Amino acid sequence: MTANTDAMDEFEARAPWHFDRNRDEITIYADNDWPIARLIGFGHAGTARLIAAAPELLDALKHCVIERSEWLDEARAAIAKATGDRP
Repeated sequence: MTANTDAMDEFEARAPWHFDRNRDEITIYADNDWPIARLIGFGHAGTARLIAAAPELLDALKHCVIERSEWLDEARAAIAKATGDRP
């Protein structure tokens, strides 16, 4: 199965995103309650939280890179520590 990347480029899901759980299914929604993703099975709450936080995480990352704030090196070091990579 291939994705239509042109259609995905045109799609903009407004933040904030949120998710609802219904038994063994979690659905992530955009601000306008448009479904973004559906996770089926148990043990996906952490994944759902990460997906739901994606717009805010992207905005924060853009702000860090654009502003090149003093704490950018600290943020890189923290990411490296968490992932096991070198800063």
